Amino acid sequence: MNRRTFLGSSAVLAAASLLAYKGNALAQAMGTDPDPAPIGLKTVEAIYKSSNGNVVAMDSLLYIYDKSITVNDVVIAGSYCGAANLPHAIKTGVKAMIAHNAGIGKDDAGIGALYLGEKHDFPVAAVECLSASISNGRSMAAGIISHANAQALALGVKPGQNVTEAAKLLLAAHAGNPSDVAVPFDKKVFERDKVGSSRIYASSALTNLLPEDDHSNDVIAWGAHSGSIAADLVKKWKVKGWIGNDAGMAKNHTGIGGLPACNAIGVAAAAVSSMSARIGDGVSTYEDGIISAANDLARQKGVREGMKAAEALRLLAA
Repeated sequence: MNRRTFLGSSAVLAAASLLAYKGNALAQAMGTDPDPAPIGLKTVEAIYKSSNGNVVAMDSLLYIYDKSITVNDVVIAGSYCGAANLPHAIKTGVKAMIAHNAGIGKDDAGIGALYLGEKHDFPVAAVECLSASISNGRSMAAGIISHANAQALALGVKPGQNVTEAAKLLLAAHAGNPSDVAVPFDKKVFERDKVGSSRIYASSALTNLLPEDDHSNDVIAWGAHSGSIAADLVKKWKVKGWIGNDAGMAKNHTGIGGLPACNAIGVAAAAVSSMSARIGDGVSTYEDGIISAANDLARQKGVREGMKAAEALRLLAA
């Protein structure tokens, strides 16, 4: 399936998924529907077990390397469904991946893993932005499918389905083939500017910085979402400030859940609109991003909604 055909079907799929909302859907869309507790840091949870493999939920794809996960399993992750995240699934060799559509966003980057998955014969589905919370695997499991690639569609996945039910269908996929090279990670880090002794970086993810290097006086524009996991990562990859993607805000504004969490650890943080910058692309965050939210510490430095990310980063670096 070529990109143009898929884009055409995507519009239909998204519309169908919205029509499928029932019951508590309005509360979900308004961000007032209560969520189950997240699964937890570096923890995974098998929410369905069968002789054909397990459906395993996690708050982040960073936890997919848990030793309990096998090539027969399907993963549901509270990460965005962008191309930059597909390497995690390919590297571990799971059967299929379901992740958050992050509002789809600029250039359809929020569902980029669907297109890339098709090239590698790998089933991928995405979850409707307002039906599930970022950084919460249990919320994701209760969400609604918005998009599926050709391989997932062939297994019966379709828009409007409950995510867990869709994941069960994906267990019919062939066992994975773990590969470190089939879909390489984008590990590039770019130094884009400097304010005094503070350097301004752009990269697909904070974790591309070497944790043994001292970046405590630096700031970074990353491509990943701005959910609550960001605060956990900043404790290891210490930076002075950061700007990520708001992932379409997501259910209960969890797409920017890392902003208030970083107030508590003294880190200034902001997010750019998913429609202004390609999620997963730190250079796009830096060059194209428009601020959509900022925490208290960033506001104290002058960061405001509507500001260009490059300008905001200079304020954070000062």
